[in-house]
Amino acid sequence: MALVRKVLLVLSASSLSSFGIAMTSMTIRPCAAAPEAFIPRPGDIHPSHPNRQQENFWRGETEADRYFREANKARFDLDVEKARTLFNEAIDAPGSMRAKVKARLYLKCYLPKYTVTPEATQEYKRADKLVQDNKLPEALAAFQSMREKYPKLEWVEIGLASIHLKLEDPERAANCARRALAINPDYVDAWLLLTHECLMHHDMEGARMTAQRAHELDPYSDIISKVISEIANEMSKRKAD
Repeated sequence: MALVRKVLLVLSASSLSSFGIAMTSMTIRPCAAAPEAFIPRPGDIHPSHPNRQQENFWRGETEADRYFREANKARFDLDVEKARTLFNEAIDAPGSMRAKVKARLYLKCYLPKYTVTPEATQEYKRADKLVQDNKLPEALAAFQSMREKYPKLEWVEIGLASIHLKLEDPERAANCARRALAINPDYVDAWLLLTHECLMHHDMEGARMTAQRAHELDPYSDIISKVISEIANEMSKRKAD
């Protein structure tokens, strides 16, 4: 499982951080211990992520840059509709084409596809807090209730996937990722959860295909590129053997 460890170390610097848990390397057993380094929370951006550093320290930022930075902060704070409004402002504002391109990408691949009501936002934050406090049964019940009330909110499925991984149930986590993709086929974090499942089952071709799909959706992500590289290196070694 050396490849899984390598990939998890790469992902530990990505936006796929855990619900309130610092990401660390750990021993991985196939289909057993949940790898906490690969439990995404929608909106999370690890402070060490290159995007976070660049967005926080850009010099002479344009109006588009500023809206993009503020949108990302709202996304990190789980304020979905505020983030959506600010990303659209970044697209319309004068300035950086890079900010405009990334704003379109984040709207498509990282925010919920459909409008999120204020009530749903508050329920999501409460459920998220339960996971941060390690109250997993209560969190599971909260997210399951949200699934019934908000069946088109893909972030709920990712929240459930996170809990199932912590409960050492990667198959249910992957099923939640598939449900998220049924709502929004462009949701990058769900594709990466499926990459994780494939690696846990030693399905290298499946891992390559799911990671490649994530890369097609977000070609600017260094993290996804590194995951693809690690998978390709492992596949080359296996062919050589």
